[in-house]
Amino acid sequence: MAKSRQQPKGQHFLLSPECRTLTVMDLAKVREETAHGWFRKMRWPETDGEPYCPKCGTLRCHAMSRGRFKCSDRVCKAVFTVTSGTVFASRKLSFRKMLMAIWFSVNSVKGKAALQLSREIGVQYKTAWVLLMKLREAIAWRRDDMVLEGEVEIDGKYAGGHIRPENKAEDRVDRRLKKFQNMKRLCALAIRERGLGGRTFTRVIRDEDGDAAWAAVRDHVSRSATVIADEHASYNDIVGLNRMQRVNHSKAYQAEDGTNTNQIESFFSRVQRAYVGIHHRFSLKYFDWYVAELAWREDTRYHANRSQTFSVLRTALSRPTSRFLCGYWQGNKPPDLIWEGKKAPA
Repeated sequence: MAKSRQQPKGQHFLLSPECRTLTVMDLAKVREETAHGWFRKMRWPETDGEPYCPKCGTLRCHAMSRGRFKCSDRVCKAVFTVTSGTVFASRKLSFRKMLMAIWFSVNSVKGKAALQLSREIGVQYKTAWVLLMKLREAIAWRRDDMVLEGEVEIDGKYAGGHIRPENKAEDRVDRRLKKFQNMKRLCALAIRERGLGGRTFTRVIRDEDGDAAWAAVRDHVSRSATVIADEHASYNDIVGLNRMQRVNHSKAYQAEDGTNTNQIESFFSRVQRAYVGIHHRFSLKYFDWYVAELAWREDTRYHANRSQTFSVLRTALSRPTSRFLCGYWQGNKPPDLIWEGKKAPA
C-alpha cells in the first residue's frame, strides 16, 4: 500500500502541494465552453448554473446566439448574459482570459501589477488595469458587514506623499513636521482578528486620529472583543467601547505580560512589500482598494489557489456593475476613496 503524502511538520503552506490545486497548465487545457460553464455556476449557484432572469427572477429562459439568454415572461422579455449587471458587464475579453487573469492575480501573494498581467494574457495595459481594479473594488465590498470577534489588533500605516530630499544636507528640512509636508500622505487604518482564519478590516483615512479609530471599532468590532493597540493617543477613546490592552512600542515590541501587535504588523509588512516590490507606488485615489485587496490576501493565505480563484470569481459575479470604473477611460473617474464619517461623541 502506498504511503499517504503528509505535510512535513513546520513546512510553510505555500511549499505544500495543498496550496497548488489549480495550475497554469490546468487552465491552458480549459476550453472556452468549460470556462463559460464555470462562470454560469458562479453566477447562478442556486440553480447549478441554470440561468434565471435578473429582472423578474423567472427560470423560464431560453438560450440565444452569442451566449445570450432571453426571459420567456410575456411582460419582461429581458435579454441578458452571464455577466450582465456584474463587474464583468460589457466585457470584450473571452471567459478563458478573464479566468486566467483572476488566477494570475490571486497567485501573486503580494499583489499583481497591471503591466505584468498585460504581458501574461496579451491585452493592453488599460484593459489589465481596469480589470484588476474592478476585482479590487469587488473584494473591498466584503468589509461592509464585517464584525470582528475575539482578540483584535488595531494600528495604522502611512503611505504615499513622498518628497525627494534636497541634494545638499544643509538644504534639507524635517519632513516629520506638518509645515514641511505636502498633505498627500494617507493612513491605512487596519483591525485584524487574531488566530488562523482571522479577518482584517481596513479603511483609509487622512490621519491616525481618535475619531476614525473609534468609529471603526464601533461599527466593525464586537463589543465582547478585546482590542489590542500601541501607545498612540488616537486609541485612548476606544476604552469606552471595548476592553483594551496596550503595548508601548517606544519601550518594547512586546509587553512583560506578552501583549503585542505582531499580527497587524505582519499585515503591514505585506502592504510595504507590495508598495516597494510590486507596484512601486500606490495611487492615493485608489489606495483604499489596494489595501482592501491585500487584506483579503492576508486572510486567505492558507487557502488553495483553486479556492481563491473561484472565490474571487464568485464575488465579482455577485457584485453590481461598478459605477466608478465602467467607462473609466472615457472620463468616468471615481472620487477620492478616503473615509469621511461621523466623529465620536464629545
